[in-house]
Amino acid sequence: MKFDDAVKEMVNGAKITRKPWYGQIYFKFETVDGKEGIHTYQPKLAHYTYNEDIMASDGWIVEGVEDKEWMFYDIIQFLQSGKKARLNTWNKECYIQYDPASQGLIYFSMEILPYTPGFDSFVAQDWMIVND
Repeated sequence: MKFDDAVKEMVNGAKITRKPWYGQIYFKFETVDGKEGIHTYQPKLAHYTYNEDIMASDGWIVEGVEDKEWMFYDIIQFLQSGKKARLNTWNKECYIQYDPASQGLIYFSMEILPYTPGFDSFVAQDWMIVND
C-alpha cells in the first residue's frame, strides 16, 4: 500500500506500519491525554516486578488458550515452554514471558515512544494495516 492510502486508513481508525516494521512499530491517530494526533507505538521490555502475591494470583490468560483463565501456578509450565501470558485486566499488547538467559520474567508492552520515519518511508509502497 502506498503511504497516502495508509494515512487515510489511519485517520479512519486503523493502525498502520510498514512490512519491515511489522510487530515492532505502528502508528495510530488517536486522542491521548486530551491531545489528538498521530502516536508511534514501539515495544518496551522490562523485568517483570512482582511480590509473593503472584503465587496465588488468578486471571491469567495464556497464548494459544485464550478461552480459559488460569491461576499463576498453572501457567508456569506454559511460560517454561516459551508461551506468553497476561492478566485479564491487561491490554492485549502486554504480556509476560520467561527469559531463560536471566531466569526471570520479562514484561512486554507497546508504548508511545517518539519515532520519525526517514523520507524513504514516505515513498515506500510496503505500508500495511496492522490487524489485531
